[in-house]
Amino acid sequence: MQYPTSPPPDLVVFKRLTQVIYFVLFGTVGLYWVVLEMLAASVEPRDLGTIKHVLFAVAAGSAGFVLYLRFARIPPLLDQLTGDFSRRFARLRYCYLLCHVLSEAVALYGFVVRMLGGAREEAVPFFVGAVALFLLCYPRLPQTPGSPAA
Repeated sequence: MQYPTSPPPDLVVFKRLTQVIYFVLFGTVGLYWVVLEMLAASVEPRDLGTIKHVLFAVAAGSAGFVLYLRFARIPPLLDQLTGDFSRRFARLRYCYLLCHVLSEAVALYGFVVRMLGGAREEAVPFFVGAVALFLLCYPRLPQTPGSPAA
C-alpha cells in the first residue's frame, strides 16, 4: 500500500493567492500608464540614444525568461500527478510569481523610458509587451490525483 508523500494542499487557497497576486500586479501596469501620463507632461522630450536600446534589451531578456518559465517550466508542474504536492505547489507559485514580477518589470522599463524624455510611442511597446505577458501567464490550477482530468 502506497501513501502519498504529503496531502494535496487546498486548491482554493492556491487559486486565491495566485489570482490576487496576478490581478494586483496586472492592475498596477494600468496604474503606471495613468501616472505616467500625468507626470510625463512636465518632462522635456529628448533623444535617449543608447539608454533606450539598453532598456529595450533588458525588457526583451525579461520577456524571454517569462516565456521560458511559462512554456517550459510551468506545464510539467501543472501536469505532474505524483510526488510531494506541497513542494510542487511551492515551485508553481514561485514560477507564477516570477512571471508576474518580470512582466511588470517590462512595463516599468517603459515608464523609465518615458520619464527620461522618450516619446509616448517609445514607451507603448513596453506596456503592450507587459500586458501580453500577463495574459499569457494567467495562473491555472494544477492537476491533483482527485481532479477530473486525472
